[in-house]
Amino acid sequence: MKANPTGAICPATEEHKAIQTGVLDWAGSGGGYMRGDMPWSGYIIQPVAGMPPEPLQIWLDNEGCDIANKWFKQLGWDFTFIKGSGFAGPPEIFGHFNKELKTVADLKGIKMRCSGDGGTVLGKMGVGPVFMPLGEVFEAMKRGLIDAYECSSPRFDWEMGLNEVGKYIYLCPIRAPTEVYMLLVKTSKFMALPDDLKVLLEDLAVAETWDYHDKLIAGDAQALQNFRDYGNVLGPLPAAIEEEFGKTALAYIDGEMVKDPGFLEVATSQRNFAKMWNDLYGLPSWAKWSFK
Repeated sequence: MKANPTGAICPATEEHKAIQTGVLDWAGSGGGYMRGDMPWSGYIIQPVAGMPPEPLQIWLDNEGCDIANKWFKQLGWDFTFIKGSGFAGPPEIFGHFNKELKTVADLKGIKMRCSGDGGTVLGKMGVGPVFMPLGEVFEAMKRGLIDAYECSSPRFDWEMGLNEVGKYIYLCPIRAPTEVYMLLVKTSKFMALPDDLKVLLEDLAVAETWDYHDKLIAGDAQALQNFRDYGNVLGPLPAAIEEEFGKTALAYIDGEMVKDPGFLEVATSQRNFAKMWNDLYGLPSWAKWSFK
């Protein structure tokens, strides 16, 4: 399997369409990029105000991937989400901003690069959401086209050179507790493989998922220190903004569950699993919205 960079074969964020048409045989794809075709696809792998990485990945392995693949098939898409796989990131930075945040009102009118359900929730809080591929964020901030952005976890953001744009960095996992880039394989191609290669692909995909996750986590603390040393101002997301974000996210998810049967199935399954996990092991305070 040869990996190519984003945009090398098909337009960035349209990988799932390229698999469907046969341009690609497989891809790592963000669910948020597929929301126009399947409203639930972002929430299934990046549940806004939802579960942290470990419980979400276990849920995907036990329930989530099966739900996704059922809906892919039902809606006529020729790809499969390899069970328990993906590129599982740690909790993301809430956002990089050009100005200090103290209250919810400080978000009003900010032009922010954001995506997925988190971007929709921010929009309901007064932010002006702007979507663009990650590779365009740096230049957009430099030119003043946007005032803020969300990207990924600390190590990822540092290695993107994003310390140079957005002085204020706010930390809270509530916007993106994790993101699992789906490993999508064209179903017809996958089913044509010999059984031994199917097993190899599945097992290696799961192993790489956790290896990628471990490497990012191992570098996050040093990356945050690198940001501080450069001169960025780091701090926790103000409690008032976190609380309002959680309330807004909950209302948004409830509304999507009413509108779309796929969203209803995904969110119901996640909420039941989150409640079970919380009863057994506990969840952080920012994840309380995941099972209300």
